[in-house]
Amino acid sequence: MKKLLVISLLALSGQAIAADADIAKPLDDTLQACKNNANNTLESADCYQKATQAWDKMLNVQYQALLSGQSEAFKQKMKISQRSWIKYKEDYFAAMESFYQQQQGTIWGLVAAESKLNVIRDKALDLYRLRNSTNMEG
Repeated sequence: MKKLLVISLLALSGQAIAADADIAKPLDDTLQACKNNANNTLESADCYQKATQAWDKMLNVQYQALLSGQSEAFKQKMKISQRSWIKYKEDYFAAMESFYQQQQGTIWGLVAAESKLNVIRDKALDLYRLRNSTNMEG
């Protein structure tokens, strides 16, 4: 029985990785194409800003989709969770800014931008995974 459970969980995690790629690939590809065409740090920073906005929209899409059709009890708990996450994100971004401002060179602004983007990207994917975690059909 344990063996069947482990095999089932491994299959589900493989499906989750593939599904992550389905929603992430278009946004990640757009960012990569933008960076490939950027001629300077300012243009690269603009790429990260646009990608961050796109991922923030995706996060909101995933959040609304997760809430859709759920119980009021779940919705309330999820709203509390999201408010806490937003506070965490803001505080973490402030700490990140402080950290990278200590460094010499313009590249660190891009490193900070990518790090911030990844926080939002990861949360959008987490919400997507939660929403789809009970889909046993694949």
